[in-house]
Amino acid sequence: MRTATLGARAAGATAATRGRWPDRAAGSRSAVLRRHAICERASLEEFRHELNALYYPARVEPLGRARAGRGLLRGVRTEHLTVGVMRFGQPTLVDPGRTGAGYHVNVTLAGRIANATDGEDTVAAAGEATVFAPHRTHRLDHCPEGAAQLGIRIDRDLVDRELEALLGRPVRVPLEFALAFDLTTPAGRAWRAALDLLLAELDEPDGPIGRAAVRSFHERQLATGLLLAQRHNHTDALRGGGAPATPRAVRRVVDLVQGDPQRPYTLGDLARAAGVSARRLQEAFREHVGATPMEYLRSVRLDRVREELRRGDVAVTECAHRFGFTHLGRFAAAYRERFGELPSQTARNA
Repeated sequence: MRTATLGARAAGATAATRGRWPDRAAGSRSAVLRRHAICERASLEEFRHELNALYYPARVEPLGRARAGRGLLRGVRTEHLTVGVMRFGQPTLVDPGRTGAGYHVNVTLAGRIANATDGEDTVAAAGEATVFAPHRTHRLDHCPEGAAQLGIRIDRDLVDRELEALLGRPVRVPLEFALAFDLTTPAGRAWRAALDLLLAELDEPDGPIGRAAVRSFHERQLATGLLLAQRHNHTDALRGGGAPATPRAVRRVVDLVQGDPQRPYTLGDLARAAGVSARRLQEAFREHVGATPMEYLRSVRLDRVREELRRGDVAVTECAHRFGFTHLGRFAAAYRERFGELPSQTARNA
């Protein structure tokens, strides 16, 4: 089977339990990216060929004598993102070198994988992650038999654009991430939740992920979340934030959200519209609105959903999707918390 470029059809799901992903790479109904199988029980030669086709050319070699094929690979591409799950059928070295075009996040699902980049190395156990920059070496020194991981490649231009939006200024120094990525911090858990949501959406072939705007939102959300969650050489600048935001900058964002709440905004989008850094925009919103920009956006969207449901001429799912609520369970919980009833009750009472 060949790698699919995502259009309206997509693939599987994963879940986080107590901060760690379960090992479902071996092929159950709940397996990660189960609808995008590329190869299963593959020889090392087939595994190497398909892995290189999905991501980029890499040296993939056995650590010891080659064995019978047991490698597994699933994967899918969107416009600026590649997501794949791989299980190594034997001890393996993977060395893409300097990939140039994308930032790469590896999340270990099973086993312990030894990772290395220029002058730095770490071992990632199940539930732990690493980040590689495109201008640095990217090497998996030891992937033991049965080890499995998620590999997320995000286009370099997308990540760099989101960084500039968050900073509110051009970036001239290349982005340098720390290698080990802690997914147990609040920001790390938020990034992991965004990844979980994307994988869950990919499991719905007729869901909103089929729309280009929704896919673009998920891509930018992962890029923004990575910049906020993982330490890098611009982290201090993000936390400092530049010049204070004025009430006029807040008003620009409020008008933008009120005028078009259906648009899939990221924090970077709102900071760009305000003409300030994300940090300064958040501070100004807390001062003048009493909420963060993204909390305010969600509040406006919930109000608009309620308005439409009370008119009684739209289905709950259709309305939720139109206003950017792609995870219906979370939408229903947020709606009930805000209005004291489920959206289905509002629709019935219309």
